[in-house]
Amino acid sequence: MQVELNKMNGKSTESMELNETIFNLKPDFSVISSLVRWNESNKKPLRARTKNRSEVAGTTQKLGRQKGGGGARHGSKKANIFRSGGMAHNLRGVRSLKKLPKRLRNLAVKHILSEKVKCNDLILIDELKITEPKTKILKRYLDKQKINSALFLEGDTPNQNLSLAARNLKDIKYLSVKSMNALDLLRHQKLIISKDALAQIEKNYI
Repeated sequence: MQVELNKMNGKSTESMELNETIFNLKPDFSVISSLVRWNESNKKPLRARTKNRSEVAGTTQKLGRQKGGGGARHGSKKANIFRSGGMAHNLRGVRSLKKLPKRLRNLAVKHILSEKVKCNDLILIDELKITEPKTKILKRYLDKQKINSALFLEGDTPNQNLSLAARNLKDIKYLSVKSMNALDLLRHQKLIISKDALAQIEKNYI
């Protein structure tokens, strides 16, 4: 499978071969959705945990006689209406942690990448590099290509200028391949990757 190799000025230089075991699969959306659910469940913070009346420290001795005390009848000071008592309907701190085999996680990423190629949403750039850390330079390139939403993926040597320029643009994100995840791939329409990032993806997912 061939794809055009472009420069940041938009000009095409040559064609490169994509690995078909990564970029030419028939997308299975059930596999992709399982990865999305796994990502979403595991990024949630741990939920709060509080104690109910059976868990708080304190005596269970009856506070006073049942009748004639002039007040309500109570059996324990650990009731939720008292200070330092247990909480009614306490927070259990349950976290919906899901497990997904690494083999299936890698397969889902391959299906997402294949869908990007199928929809012509993958753009291969020789070097993801701009001369100055200015948003207007990156914005000029995106406007020329008519791109509103894009994820830039770089290899081991990120360009600091491009990283700083991308921070000020809505729906534009700059990441290294090591930080690539399914949610970012799906959230952005276009996937713009460098030659180094492509080599690293093929090394990681073959």
